Amino acid sequence: MSINDSEPENPFEENHELDKAGYEEDVSSSESSDYITEDEKAAAMALSLEKGIQNEPERIVISDDDDDVVDSRKFEVNMQKMLNPPPPCYEIEVEGYNTWELTDLLGMNVEKWYGPKFQVGEFEFNLLLMSPKTKPASVYSVYLEGHPIDKALGETDDWHCCVQFGIDAWDPANPSIHKANMANHRYTSKVTDWGFVGHLNTRLVQDSRLIKNNKINITAYVRIIKDHTGVLWHDFLDYDSKKETGFVGINNQGATCYLNSLLQSYYFTKVFRKKVYQIPTQDELSMDLPTFQQYLEQPKSVSLALQRIFYNLQTSDKPIDTLELTHSFGWNSADAFTQHDVQELNRILMDRLESKMKNTDIAGCLTDIFVGNMKSFIRCVNVDYESSRTEDFWDIQLNVKNLKNIKESFENYIELEMLDGDNKYEAPGYGLQDAEKGVVFESFPPVLHLQLKRFEYDFEYDRLIKINDRYEYFDQIDLKPYLDKDCAHYDEDWEYQLHGVLVHQGDVSMGHYYAMIRPSLEDEWFRFEDDRVWKVTPHEVFEGNFGADRLTTDLRNKSKDEQQEYQMKRHTSAYMLVYIRKSRVADMLADVTEEDTPLHLAKQINYELEERERLRKEQEEMHLYANLKIYTGKGFLKYEGFDLGPNEEDKINYSEDFYDPESNPIKIRMLKSEPFSKVYELVAEKLGEKSDPKEFRFWNIVSRHSSAVRPSSVIPYQYDDPRYGDVTVGQIVKHAESSLTRRRRANQSSQAVLFLEESSKSIKFISHSYYKLKQEGSELFNEITQSEPINDKYGKLCDIIPSHFSPKIEAVSSSSNNALIFIKYFDQEKQILKGISHLIVSLDSQVEYLTEILNNIMDFDIGTPLRFYEELGPNQIQHLSSDVSFYKSEIGHGDIICFTKAASEIKPSSEGEFKSVDEYYSFLANRVHFRVTPLIKADEDEEEYVKVDIEEPSDKENDPLEKRSNSIKSQKQFDLWFSTSSSYKSLANKIGAHIKVNPEYLRIFILGHSNQRIPFKKDTNFRKLIDKTPKSQTLDLQYEILNVTLTEFEEMKLCKVSWVGQGICREQKHEFFLPRSSTIETLIDRLQMKVNISGNDRDNLVCWAANKHLLAGVYNLDHTIDELDQVIIGNYPSYKKILAEGSDSVKLITGFQFFGKIQNRHSIPFIFDLIKGEPFTETKVRLHKLLGMSEKEFNSVRIAVSNLEDAEYLDIKERENMILYDISSANHLYICIDHPDRSVRRGSTFEPSIFIRE
Repeated sequence: MSINDSEPENPFEENHELDKAGYEEDVSSSESSDYITEDEKAAAMALSLEKGIQNEPERIVISDDDDDVVDSRKFEVNMQKMLNPPPPCYEIEVEGYNTWELTDLLGMNVEKWYGPKFQVGEFEFNLLLMSPKTKPASVYSVYLEGHPIDKALGETDDWHCCVQFGIDAWDPANPSIHKANMANHRYTSKVTDWGFVGHLNTRLVQDSRLIKNNKINITAYVRIIKDHTGVLWHDFLDYDSKKETGFVGINNQGATCYLNSLLQSYYFTKVFRKKVYQIPTQDELSMDLPTFQQYLEQPKSVSLALQRIFYNLQTSDKPIDTLELTHSFGWNSADAFTQHDVQELNRILMDRLESKMKNTDIAGCLTDIFVGNMKSFIRCVNVDYESSRTEDFWDIQLNVKNLKNIKESFENYIELEMLDGDNKYEAPGYGLQDAEKGVVFESFPPVLHLQLKRFEYDFEYDRLIKINDRYEYFDQIDLKPYLDKDCAHYDEDWEYQLHGVLVHQGDVSMGHYYAMIRPSLEDEWFRFEDDRVWKVTPHEVFEGNFGADRLTTDLRNKSKDEQQEYQMKRHTSAYMLVYIRKSRVADMLADVTEEDTPLHLAKQINYELEERERLRKEQEEMHLYANLKIYTGKGFLKYEGFDLGPNEEDKINYSEDFYDPESNPIKIRMLKSEPFSKVYELVAEKLGEKSDPKEFRFWNIVSRHSSAVRPSSVIPYQYDDPRYGDVTVGQIVKHAESSLTRRRRANQSSQAVLFLEESSKSIKFISHSYYKLKQEGSELFNEITQSEPINDKYGKLCDIIPSHFSPKIEAVSSSSNNALIFIKYFDQEKQILKGISHLIVSLDSQVEYLTEILNNIMDFDIGTPLRFYEELGPNQIQHLSSDVSFYKSEIGHGDIICFTKAASEIKPSSEGEFKSVDEYYSFLANRVHFRVTPLIKADEDEEEYVKVDIEEPSDKENDPLEKRSNSIKSQKQFDLWFSTSSSYKSLANKIGAHIKVNPEYLRIFILGHSNQRIPFKKDTNFRKLIDKTPKSQTLDLQYEILNVTLTEFEEMKLCKVSWVGQGICREQKHEFFLPRSSTIETLIDRLQMKVNISGNDRDNLVCWAANKHLLAGVYNLDHTIDELDQVIIGNYPSYKKILAEGSDSVKLITGFQFFGKIQNRHSIPFIFDLIKGEPFTETKVRLHKLLGMSEKEFNSVRIAVSNLEDAEYLDIKERENMILYDISSANHLYICIDHPDRSVRRGSTFEPSIFIRE
């Protein structure tokens, strides 16, 4: 193969050579006479080209100098010459022509000149001549205008006419002098004329000859095409797939056209759709959540997401989205913009669905639809022995390269390979024998997926390439010739009908996917291209997707249209075919009925449609409403965190899991025109029967620079004051609109964030009243115990006291020098921080003023010293001196003061994690949410040191491992809040305490992308690793229990081992953790558990180490592994003997692998024995066996010798009889193999590994 043959082609690459040699400058272009923008023109042209449609005119200029003289008066003859043949699979409806005779062209005195009307079929046409406004005119444009004869139809948008037309301008005096153009156009109510700009140019000598007598005839040739697909030459600008075809498309997320094609194929495999519908998913989504947003945020399994895709395709009138499905895969936006391998995606998706179907009534149903059987065999020619195995297949990968069609590919697939000569088969009991190796099919599935190997890896050039050559497939194919004649069902009918063609358009570096599908028993095909669906012809299904062979002629000799058509055809080819067995087509494509569709899907989708419609209406009416978010004392009493209550707008610190639901603010949506007094009544109703609106005062809440959200000023309104009777919600909101929403978007409703002060819940009022009642010996508080939490106790006090005392609303005007403050309590013994309530204080008072009030509430001794802190913001607190005034402490409206007992009053305890207010606030600011699960299966490298946290069931047969694993994960899963400022030891202690395991024996992992496990180390800095994680995000941790301490485990050596029992290039890689003092003997003990090493073979093992892909040394089995990073082990008895005893006739040399340049070394080094007197041809045979490559692979490698600075290749004929033993004896050389590194795939569009989470 030449380099040019392997070059990927770019179908959209411009050929500037062609621009110079193609058309002359006077060529006109076709367009409407109406003005359209360049963007519109480009969009329409792109859509046309996308479907291989050419609207560019083809120019025909024939003069009297031509050999083949055309007489423009011979209209019937010229009709066929002027117009191209109809598009394939389309028929001519009617043809006609008309000549417009212009006797005074230069005297044209209007910008538009209309020719006589003439009828062709059911349509009326006329020519239209246009000249520029400047006179005298030199350039004339000619258009063909068309309308339905039925005037009523013409006034609607429901008509079109597909026309091939030609316009021939000719000299009436000499009809052989003429100039013609041709085009095709879809006439509609929006575009009623089409033609040629600059069709005639009097400044050109040739054109001037046509009009030298000021007379010219213009003949219009019109051919109307029957548009049986409804989309011939369609621009798709106002196309409705559902209306035209009954089907809808799927929106492209970015690069998910390959997924869309696959989904449409599966959707129309109707038996598969029915089976997917039967997967039990009815309990996955709850319909009883408080908000629609919470409903939408529920995770969906792959099964449910796929069911919803199918249901939406079945019922929607608009293109649907796949976001739910890709989210269920675990993909992010980057994955959606990556083109993955379709076959890989297909298989993983089937695996996930099969897993979901286990232990249900439909278990194994996918196998019945998509899985066939094939037998691989080796059959001896001369003795009666055959070795075979039967295996399932989900699809068949057929070679395309150098094959003409699908039949040749099947023949290639089952072609026999002879094992003879040096490659004889070792038949047990018979020794080396000539044998046939091959594959034969035992059955084909009802729905057969054929993967055409259009993409292949070119090892010579180390890149992926696309095979664009022509390759044919058929509407029907008989697969009986490829079946084993001895199989049970051989005599049945094995004819298959094509029902799906998945197409790739482009090349490796870029491309697009779409599907051609025959969705029913009718012989009708449709093209599914992302969000659009349209009917297509058989020519488009077959000929349009065969690809094209390389041209033998120079592409530059072709016209632009021909070049573009060739490039499009060559780079458009099928990569997957879906065939259905003809005897099973009716079963596979039986209609999906309403009874087949799960009721819960309809319920979910209808609910979502209703909610979205409600939200749409709300959006339209939003300007009429105001949203009020009201923090209350009742919520503050239940709250543990920063500020007054949960704030969902704080994306960093908010998490719904943090908070008691009762701590949430009250949310009200009201018409702005309603009286504000109604807010008081609604809030009182929500708070309960004991709430009195007369005790309410609302405060406006603002956002401070410290990110704190606090009350700042009183809302000027009094509930029972008639002066405020006409004040509306809108007026109050306008006055108090929160700074949190200072920059509202257009059409957003107004929002105000408020705090409700209830005078009956003031700490000052409750404390003083409580003290008085206790002094009076009241028994009202007998049920309140000293041990209950302060928030519960305070709530009871607020229920009891207001019925005995009347609270008053205290003044907070600027003249009063008072401030509204809030109090929180940190209970060190219980390790909780809770809000209590508010009070009004005089700023002239000292902070100490709070001590007596709070001690009384807490039932502490009245003289108990307290310690006070101001909560400035998240993770910002400041100690307050008790003997300093509130004013000097810079306390003001909305400030929060947290108190706790002074250190001298707290009993020493080692149980509490947080010893101070500072530590607890730090925890609140830095906490992250962990979901912790046990390890179910240990990695190979560490399994000897890991105790898998899984209990063996009593009945293993009825408890598959996968089901057990998920069940145990669920049972032993727990949640943990942890501070990123803490240490690994603290995390291990928490997990160890929960699972009752010594934390020294725990190894903990965080699960990353694709569930990749990343181990924590004892010195892990959590703040650097996960400090920016939002509180709402849950991180997954996994723990494993070690048989040794983590300290001992981390000191172990990770030893990488390559077992080369099947050849150097067929290495099996393993990794093991071992104590650094271990020997290679110990390493082999571990390896023996993974590979089959017999007792005799163990004595013949040779071990060597690698360093930068070169041999670092050969080692005895008693050598320690401490300094060995990569070890290669193989069974080489002859090498072992030479290493131990030496040899006069055999020499061991080292070898390595590289690609292209000697510096580009890769893979593992090797040892090879050179035999004295052995010619190179025989040496190559033994080297081939050592490497373990296939015949095809070995034929593509180059063998060389090297001194590490340069390579001398040995693949020329003159070296066949060379004795390599003699050359190596004279020089210290390496033997080396030049070939690409097959363990790395580079330069592929499909590079990232695909995954779908469990």
